[in-house]
Amino acid sequence: MYWNIYRYWTKSLWMLHYWTFKTGQGITLGNALRRTLLSDLTGFAITGVRINNLKHEFAIVDGLREDILEILLNLKEITFRSSFSTQKKQNKLKGFLNVQGPIIVTAGMFQLPKTHLKIINPNQYICTITDKSELYLEIDIEKGKGYRLTEENRKRNVDEKLSPSRPSTLLIDSIFMPIKKVNYKIKLIHDTNGNIKESLNLEILTNGSITPKRSIQESLKILMSLFYPLFITPNFLAVSSTLAKKFYKEKN
Repeated sequence: MYWNIYRYWTKSLWMLHYWTFKTGQGITLGNALRRTLLSDLTGFAITGVRINNLKHEFAIVDGLREDILEILLNLKEITFRSSFSTQKKQNKLKGFLNVQGPIIVTAGMFQLPKTHLKIINPNQYICTITDKSELYLEIDIEKGKGYRLTEENRKRNVDEKLSPSRPSTLLIDSIFMPIKKVNYKIKLIHDTNGNIKESLNLEILTNGSITPKRSIQESLKILMSLFYPLFITPNFLAVSSTLAKKFYKEKN
């Protein structure tokens, strides 16, 4: 098997070309990589937000052009890139902004832990304040996989039960997965000997929080961790050691 990156479009879109496989092996690898890329990679996303002293998402804030539900949808589109240490250690973080109008509020105005998180799309629109009103937003950022509904976030959120006097946390659906789309195609080719082989074309589109190359590496690590315990056993190691010694003696 040989693989080559034959096209590189942007930092978030890659086209990969793998060859050559025996018949049937291309779809095995392509399907395993696609499922792992879409479901098992982790990312950071907003799970809840506190706005001024609001108690529910149907309240009205003076001076805001948008309603609260529209603001929640805009917050959902913010994408975060984390540092390596954050991926390993931090699961929950917070950010906030405090502005006074009139002003257009964007994602880049949030104050975040600089050594942990960075906003990929700082121009993401949040809302517009039309008068001199003040707006305070505090967001909860968590690490997770896939897509988490509001109901699941509500089960995890216990602050409201313990501290009913605090402003209510407005929960939102969270998109943790950094991969937007994965496509693969299998083509039949002929090698130099005329045998029929398969080639695998893999297209990966990310949200910018991770490079396609890194996403491939992470998905392969996940697949290897699944298979590793199945064959790394004392018997396997003993047989491997015996074969290695025999091979070494034959070479010398």
